[in-house]
Amino acid sequence: MGCNMAESARKDDSPCTVPVRINTTELASRESRVQWSDTLDSTYCEMDVDWPDQRGQFAAELVVRPFGDLTFSMVRADPHAVTRTPDMIRSDPSDDYLLCLITRGTAILRQHSRSTTLQHGAFGILDSASPFVVDGATRFEQVVVRAPRELLAGRLTEQTLDDVTGVGISGQSGIGRFVSRMLVEIATAEDELPEGSTSPVATSALDLLVAAIGDLTPPLRGTQRIHRQDLQTVQRAMERYLHDPDHSTAEIGIELGMSVRYIHKLFAMAGTTPRTWLYEVRLERARLHLVETALTVAEISERVGFRDVSHFSRAFRRRFGSSPAQLRAREA
Repeated sequence: MGCNMAESARKDDSPCTVPVRINTTELASRESRVQWSDTLDSTYCEMDVDWPDQRGQFAAELVVRPFGDLTFSMVRADPHAVTRTPDMIRSDPSDDYLLCLITRGTAILRQHSRSTTLQHGAFGILDSASPFVVDGATRFEQVVVRAPRELLAGRLTEQTLDDVTGVGISGQSGIGRFVSRMLVEIATAEDELPEGSTSPVATSALDLLVAAIGDLTPPLRGTQRIHRQDLQTVQRAMERYLHDPDHSTAEIGIELGMSVRYIHKLFAMAGTTPRTWLYEVRLERARLHLVETALTVAEISERVGFRDVSHFSRAFRRRFGSSPAQLRAREA
């Protein structure tokens, strides 16, 4: 491949500047998973990988491109989740920041007790020095940008970085739209930039990202902090009616004294929609019921707000790659 994967992806002084490509499509099921797990560890940091379908074919592709002080990756993969635990941080003390930008499909980011669902160009930042989860809920495509800690720490306060990790930033409006488009353009560019151009372009991309974070963080100490609190209030109310498929956003708004438009705005600022968020919560709650209780599949279906068990089973299989009964047997 021209240079070692770990060297090209993890060392800023690596002489390798050509993209590194990994594709598991032609590999056997187990071999593809082993290679993908090893590749993610060497490219980003030590993480555990979990697949909803443990036995079927797993197809994934990764293109890694060093770009100035940053490393850009283009990822296309079947559904899977990665988890970084405290034990992994102790054994691999990487402290880089990872920006995850979803260009196709859906992924959920979790860090610091915050969770955001990303799609349609939305992105979020993770701190590899703290535990996190990235759950690719569907077959997805994403850009991952790895930034050495000192690059962001020199531009933003530690408190600001703590505030934005695990928070979604929309790629459809505001400065986030320009950040999203620029990062995708860099990650997918066919032509190499002239020597000496990558560092200035990478710096420009980083400055634009900092501007987007700055646009998000001042309100976190004012209006945006209220927005976040309001979003959490709405989400708690939606969870109370999880069992009721007919309980509408309008009814939630009436109960809380909020307009439907405002509620949609709250979710949009987190990079998702009320419907998408609620769908994910219902399925995740169903998964927990399957693992932690003896409720029947029909009872769980009703408890999480599906009108019939057949619809629930189809949705569950699409999300987790196996039927409710199969997942329960596997987790037993």
